Formats: sequence, C-alpha cells, structure tokens
Amino acid sequence: MKIALLRSPLIHSLALFLLMAFGWHSQASADMVGTADLLASNQVQQQRADVQTFLARDEVRQQLMARGVDADAASERIAALSASELATLHGQIDELPVGEGLLETVLFLLVIFMLLDIAGITDIFPGL
Repeated sequence: MKIALLRSPLIHSLALFLLMAFGWHSQASADMVGTADLLASNQVQQQRADVQTFLARDEVRQQLMARGVDADAASERIAALSASELATLHGQIDELPVGEGLLETVLFLLVIFMLLDIAGITDIFPGL
C-alpha cells in the first residue's frame, strides 16, 4: 500500500509543486560594470605588477637581503596592499631616481606599513 501511494499522480504533482515553489529557487543579480571601475581595476593590477617587477630585480633583492628583509616576504606584503597604499608606493617608485634612494623609500614604506599593522591601526599583513 505504501509503494502504491508513493506512485500516485497526486503525490508526484505535489512533490513537483513543492520543488518548484521552494526547492530550486535561487536569485541571480548583476550590475553594470562602469568603464571607470574597470580602468581602476586594471590600473591597480598594472601597478602591482610594476612593483613586483621592481622587487624581482637582482640588485633590489641583494639590497633587501643586505638590510635583513626577506624578498619573498616583501613580495607577499606588496600583494596584500590596498589600492591606495599601492598607488602611493608606485608613485614613489616612478618619482625617485634609480639607486639607493628608491630602495630606502620602499623599505621605509614597508616598515611604516608593518608598524601600522602591528599597532592595530590597519590590517595590511594578516600574518603579523
């Protein structure tokens, strides 16, 4: 009797109605992406790539190691920077002449970011 009840058209119709009404209901939403948002995203990606390329240079890595900074850790920290912090760092790299001043500025900014993170003012480096 139970098997026959499960095969009845009424049960099938009720199950189908319940699945359609409650079971597979999902809502999708989408917004338009503006040109300015897309350009800003591309600019941030380009700036991050530029800074990472700068850090990948041999002379920069040697200077970082000479000052006791792990180049891989610096690269991870650069990847964790927000867009505004990255723009500031990228602007400093573009403005300064090539040489010691540039590396010192990058190291100075990394130290400032680390101190702000340790103090709890920002959450740039989640591992610290």
